[in-house]
Amino acid sequence: MQVLIFFLCVISAAWGAETDPFVDVKPKETPETKPTGFFSDNFGFRKELMSEFGATDSGWLSSRQSAGFEVLKKFSTETKTFLGIDFQGRLVWREGFTDSPNDHEGKSRQGVVFEYHNAYADLYSLFGGVGRFNLRLGHFYVPFGLNLQTDTHGTILQLSNERNFGFERDWYTGFWGILTEDLRYDVYYLLGSGYGINFNGQSGLGAARVGLANKYLSNYGLEAGASFMGGQRLSPNIINTLRGGLDARYRRAIPSGLLTLTSEVSAGQDALDAVVAQLYQLDYLHSSRRFGVASQLRWFWQQHLPSSTDSSILAEATWYINNDVSNSNLQWLKLNCEVQFAKQTGDRHVIWTLQYYWYW
Repeated sequence: MQVLIFFLCVISAAWGAETDPFVDVKPKETPETKPTGFFSDNFGFRKELMSEFGATDSGWLSSRQSAGFEVLKKFSTETKTFLGIDFQGRLVWREGFTDSPNDHEGKSRQGVVFEYHNAYADLYSLFGGVGRFNLRLGHFYVPFGLNLQTDTHGTILQLSNERNFGFERDWYTGFWGILTEDLRYDVYYLLGSGYGINFNGQSGLGAARVGLANKYLSNYGLEAGASFMGGQRLSPNIINTLRGGLDARYRRAIPSGLLTLTSEVSAGQDALDAVVAQLYQLDYLHSSRRFGVASQLRWFWQQHLPSSTDSSILAEATWYINNDVSNSNLQWLKLNCEVQFAKQTGDRHVIWTLQYYWYW
């Protein structure tokens, strides 16, 4: 019996040696350690080139040439991102002025000028709630209407804040984040001086916006919100300002591409004058993402002025050389035409703008 058991053990060992399931398994190699540091961990550096020419029916000509950059950096622990910073600027050379839709400030910035656009920091998920309380401090789009969700830095067509308040960006601080499962919020205090930090006796502006959560954009192509702003701003003197507004944008896929309808409507007061502003825009992007067309109607009315209305219609055609979905590599050629129907000051014009833009 002992001899039989011995032979069975030998046969079993031999069989196991031939069928060992781990015979081809190699020891796991230690993965390479990723480099860490300010410029290698969650760091982005983008470049920008713009060449723009303008002309009017009265013979005025303009040139706007620029080279810029954007720095984005996020700071994280092993479990969360706690800080993000963004700075965006351009070195611009201008000659002449035609009041192109995206360069109203060009009249006072002739020659070579360095301009900053974004210059802000975000502190994420304060007070323990993930995404509920995020603090923003710095220079960014005025938190009124769709500008917070829309990067118009390189485009010719702009939204209504530039005309509504005299500037599209301001210095401010406040909170943004998740209000409920369906809503998000923005609440800020603005300096009210626009491009530069300027204290000239104004009390500043309080602003709030409540909008639909991001899931509505992802699931239905819909963005919408209600905004409020009140206080004092400089333009160039102190103006008591009050505004309330509604905004919406709807994207819908069609067989040949994508249609986008945008609307901003607001009303309020500047000093003793009632003010109403309206903007409507329709965009079409071909499914190839190579070309698109757009049209925009703008209307601004202010009480007690000899000529109370600014209004115009704009049409635009775009050829995209690069147009990735993430907007990290954009390159286009745009032709824009603005026909002014009414002007509060000055003469009405037809303004043509030709633009080459590259962001990568």
